[in-house]
Amino acid sequence: MPASARIDVATLLGLGLEERLAQLWIAMASAPGAGVEELADVLGISESQARVALDALADRALVRVSQQTPGLLVPVTAEAALRQLLRRQEEELAEQQRRIEEQRDQITKAVSASARDSDDGRVEHIVGADAIHARFEQLAYRTETSIDSLLPVTGLPAQMLSDAKPLDVDLLQRGVAMRSLYLEAIRNDAPLMAYARDMQAAGADVRTSPTLPQRLFISDRCLAVVPVDPSTRAHGVLLVRTPGVVASLLELFETVWHNAAPLDVGNPIDTATGLSDTERILLTMLADGATDESAAKRLGVSLRTVRRIMADLMRRLDAGSRFEAGIKAARRGWL
Repeated sequence: MPASARIDVATLLGLGLEERLAQLWIAMASAPGAGVEELADVLGISESQARVALDALADRALVRVSQQTPGLLVPVTAEAALRQLLRRQEEELAEQQRRIEEQRDQITKAVSASARDSDDGRVEHIVGADAIHARFEQLAYRTETSIDSLLPVTGLPAQMLSDAKPLDVDLLQRGVAMRSLYLEAIRNDAPLMAYARDMQAAGADVRTSPTLPQRLFISDRCLAVVPVDPSTRAHGVLLVRTPGVVASLLELFETVWHNAAPLDVGNPIDTATGLSDTERILLTMLADGATDESAAKRLGVSLRTVRRIMADLMRRLDAGSRFEAGIKAARRGWL
C-alpha cells in the first residue's frame, strides 16, 4: 500500500507542515521515482520552487537520498514522517513553553522593580475588590482601541460577571478590538462559558488554552494591569505604564494567543497521538513531578477531573500504574 493511502495533506497540515511542502510530499509518495521536473509539473510550480521545497523537506528529515538511484530524493515512510513532524511540533511547543516561563520571570522582576520605584506615576498599586473594580471601570471607559486579556480563572461569582458585562459590551459597541483568552476549563463552567459566548457574539475574539501563565489586562497596548502576587488576590494589582514592561507583557500575550484554540474549536485532538492539548499538558506536568493538586490548579479544573483524565490515559495506555503509564507514554512519543 503506498504511503499516500495512509496520510493526506490535511494530516500533514495539522502537524504544522506548510501547504506547499505537504502537497509536494504527497506527490512524491504517490509517484515514487518522480524527478524535480515532473514534480514541478504536478504542482504547477517552477523547478526552482520545487528544489527549494525539496530542500525544506530534507531539512525536516521528510525525504532521503535514494539508495537505488543516486541523486534522487524519495519520501520517508508515512510512519517516519508522522513521527518526525510530531517530534518537531513537540520540540517547538516545549521551546515556546520555555520562552513563556522565561518571559514571565523577566516580567515579574521588571514589575517588582517598577513597583519599588513608582514615584514617576508609571506604576499604581490598587488593593481591595471595590477599588480594583472601580479602576477597571474607569479604564474601560478610557480605552480607545484595544483590550487584550489573559483570564486564568473559573468559578467567578455571578455578580462579578453581571457587573463586567455592560462594560465589555460598551467597549465592543465603541469599536474597541477585544481579545480574551480563557482557560479550556471554562467549558465545564456554564456561567463563564455563556459569558464568553455572549462576548464572542458581540464581536470579541475569544480563545482558550489548557493553561495560562498569569492574569493580565492590557489597554490600548500602553497600559497593563497585573496581579502583585498571582497566588494571592489580597495583595491587589499593579497598574503599569512603563513602556518596557508593557512591551514584555504584550509579547507574552501574543506568544500564548498564537497557540490558543478558537472558542468554537474547543480542546483540539492531535491526529497523530489522539491526545487533546489538556491531556498532553497534564501528562507533561505530572512527568515533571507536579502533584495532582498543582496540576488541577494550573488547568483550572477540580482534583477529581485531573484524576479522571489520568485514569482514562492509563486505560488507553493499558498501564497498571502511573510509572508504567509514563514509560509507555514516552515510548509512544506522547512526552
